Amino acid sequence: MENIYKILFTVGLAYTAITTILGAAFDVFDIGGDIDLDGDLPLLNIFKPINIVSFITVFGGVGLIGIKNELNQAINFCIALGSGLIVSFLINRFIVIPLQKAENTSAPTNEDLIGLKATVITTIFENGFGTISYSFKGNKYTSPAKHLEGKEVKKGEKVRIWEIRDKVFYVLTLNETSEIKKFLNMK
Repeated sequence: MENIYKILFTVGLAYTAITTILGAAFDVFDIGGDIDLDGDLPLLNIFKPINIVSFITVFGGVGLIGIKNELNQAINFCIALGSGLIVSFLINRFIVIPLQKAENTSAPTNEDLIGLKATVITTIFENGFGTISYSFKGNKYTSPAKHLEGKEVKKGEKVRIWEIRDKVFYVLTLNETSEIKKFLNMK
C-alpha cells in the first residue's frame, strides 16, 4: 500500500509542477485553448483535473504520513480517503466554482459590445487602425479599432461600436450614428 501512496503523491506533485511550468510558458508565448463541458454533463463537473489532482495528492500524502506513524492500514486508508475528499471538495467549492462564476459574468460577448460608446485613445488613421477604450459592467477595456468607412478619427473623439470582425472593432463617430438614426427614422 505504501507504494500506491507514493505513486499517487508523486503523480500529483509532478502534475502540479508540470502544469504550472507549462501554464507560465503558454502565457509567455500567448498560447491558449479551452475544452468546456460545463452544463453538458453536470455530474461530471466534479471530475475536473484540479479536483482529481488535489484528491490524489492529498490521499497519497496523508497515506504516507499514516504509514510513517504506523497507523492501522484500514484506519490510515479511511483517514487518507476522507482527507482527499474533503480537500478536493473545499477546492472545488471555494476556488473552482467562484472562479467559473466570475469568468462567466465578466467577459462580454461581441453582441454585448455592439452599440456601446467608446473613446478613441490613439488616433484611428485613414484606412488604418487605432485604439478605443470602453467600459462594460464596471470593467475598462481597450481594443484595436478601425472606422467603418476608413475615415480618420482623432484621439479623444467619442465613437460608437458598430461591428466586430476578427477582433477589430469597427466604429462610427457619435455624429455619424445620430445621422444614421435620423435617416432610419425617416423611412
